[in-house]
Amino acid sequence: MTKKSLFKASFEESLNLLDDGVSGKFARDNYQDALKKEQFRGTKKSYVWLVILTILFIIGPNWLIVSLNNYLFYHSNPRDLTVPLPAINFLPYWVFWISLAIWTFLIILGKRYNQQFILIYRGQFHFMVTFIIWLFVELNLLSLNLVCAITGFWGVFTFVGLMLVMILSMIFSKCQSLEKLLYGENIKYSSSDKLFSRVFAIISKYGGLVIAIWLVVRIFLPSSMENRNILATGLGILFSILILNVITIAFEIYFMFPYMLQGYYKWKYPEEYREWEGKTLEEWYGKKYLKKHKELLK
Repeated sequence: MTKKSLFKASFEESLNLLDDGVSGKFARDNYQDALKKEQFRGTKKSYVWLVILTILFIIGPNWLIVSLNNYLFYHSNPRDLTVPLPAINFLPYWVFWISLAIWTFLIILGKRYNQQFILIYRGQFHFMVTFIIWLFVELNLLSLNLVCAITGFWGVFTFVGLMLVMILSMIFSKCQSLEKLLYGENIKYSSSDKLFSRVFAIISKYGGLVIAIWLVVRIFLPSSMENRNILATGLGILFSILILNVITIAFEIYFMFPYMLQGYYKWKYPEEYREWEGKTLEEWYGKKYLKKHKELLK
């Protein structure tokens, strides 16, 4: 049997996503909660609050991370620094502006999809996916400055490599389980898929241990106590970052990805899902959308 795609399931097969043992309940509860909030969409008050909350809780935190990085390494008194300056600034201000431009572009692009049933997923995509990824990237770039200052180039290389392997391993594993769930059968994978899966699993499992051993050795090799203290601090920072990254990556891959996949299939099979959820045309598509697409009323 050839490998099947996550995005080519039939309507009946797509309903199997609701049975996902990890994200199933989360998706149902999140969807119902979003439905309740949709009644406030479109009012002047909701737009004002949306702008205020966007500035305070989306743009604000990302700006603060870049500002904190700039202050810690480039504007504070060098005598107060407990770590040396990194050789490369991984988080300059232009990263924030480019990220903001991309985030804004995705919002503008999303305006093309304005059916009532997709608005829920569109809003949550901008907040729970793109915003978190933006925040995740900036935090890790700030972390790279710390790792680079403490462990040098090889520490940065190992840190980035481990992050990429963890992400790829989780994505590959979740895609496998979702394919089996969608099609209700065992999916046969090529030998290369199996090889990459095993390699990712091994590196993801033992990569953190290798870093830990390497940093512990580095702690006891330097002659000065000051360098040992710096590296010991770096070890704690590194593992804190790794734990936070694992939590964030797992949330996006194991919870948000299946949830957004459900939104994709609702967009692909709108009428089937409308009838399945028992919604009227107006409830499902919205008045504004129906005015522009009168063919749906026939």
